[in-house]
Amino acid sequence: MNVVSDGVAIVDYKGIITAFNPAAAKMTGWKVSDAINLDFRSIFKFFDATQHAIPDDLNPVIKVMHTGNPVAESDIFLQTASKKYAHVSVAVAPIGEPVKPHEVSFFEKLKKPIGEGSAAPIAQSGSNVVIVFSDVAAKRQENSKQADFISTASHEMRTPVAIIEGYLAMILNPNTATIDARTEVYAKKAHAAAQHLGRLLRDLLDVTKLDDNRLYSHLILVDAGAATRQCVEQLQDQAKENGLTLTYESSGKLQPLYIIYVDLDQFQEILDNLIGNAIKYTQQGTIKVSAAENQGRVRISVADTGIGIPPEDVPHLFQKFYRVDNSDTREIGGTGLGLYLIQKLTEKLGGKVGVESDYGRGSTFWVEFDILSRDQAIVKAREIKARQRQAATINNAKGVE
Repeated sequence: MNVVSDGVAIVDYKGIITAFNPAAAKMTGWKVSDAINLDFRSIFKFFDATQHAIPDDLNPVIKVMHTGNPVAESDIFLQTASKKYAHVSVAVAPIGEPVKPHEVSFFEKLKKPIGEGSAAPIAQSGSNVVIVFSDVAAKRQENSKQADFISTASHEMRTPVAIIEGYLAMILNPNTATIDARTEVYAKKAHAAAQHLGRLLRDLLDVTKLDDNRLYSHLILVDAGAATRQCVEQLQDQAKENGLTLTYESSGKLQPLYIIYVDLDQFQEILDNLIGNAIKYTQQGTIKVSAAENQGRVRISVADTGIGIPPEDVPHLFQKFYRVDNSDTREIGGTGLGLYLIQKLTEKLGGKVGVESDYGRGSTFWVEFDILSRDQAIVKAREIKARQRQAATINNAKGVE
């Protein structure tokens, strides 16, 4: 308890603090020796964002002592010994067995509560509790520093990796270089590794921006069918190199218009990741990509004849850094960021993502986006033009200055 960075305190059923770690002392401004044996309400004075005291019936510690059920508050303020307000997250949980009704003396004291707030009803039972709390601002600052480091490192590394990839591509191009067969094999492996590293850096950069709400979306009107078909065409060579057949399944000779309002680059990144995953995890067979209407939304599906996903892994697929770990996937490289990025980007653009899989026979991943009606598309087109005119006016004004 003394080595953890979060504040930790233990309060008995009488409301008395029996344990108080150094981190709790640092955050509250109370010395450990002073806090022990005090009524917890002398130290844990909770307030809302408007600096109004939290009443006893909403106090997370009292609620747990009263009900025996864990409570977590992610947005609450704690008044320190110097009367400052610290933005904290608090988790309170019962420990041990609830005490007998006649032993619960703490709730009798609520008839005369310490500080502000209305009295809670007297409980018929009670629990000893553990309080764990952390400084929200400090956590955010720490997370921001980590995100900044990853973002800066990823950005700085992308340029040399792109240069390496470009020179290797020139070496492999018969119009710019002549190499023997053995050198070509080595160059192809190096080129593939450089491309993989480039994708990894791009994913890391996008994930840190998404998690930190710094990824800007430039929303425009996009024909989902045409954009999907273009992604399939761009990945044909990659599929052929793996001995796979990649096709775009049209619903007829005339592909319907599925107009959606998304960021085109982010939409294409979603599809690239979905199709790229299908290629990576399919040893032989076909990958079929389709776009079709589904209850007012366009569903873009990527169906493969790959290794499939064990049922127990399906609920965790879209978690950050999660990878299916078995004999089928161990030799396949990856970071566990791809599907997490797909889900986050899809949700950011107002869509949904899902998967259906038959282990050993293949999987179908899909994303859905709202289809705009003709009138909705006209309204969005006007908004886009107005936005462009405003940007042009600002740029012209800057040019004059």
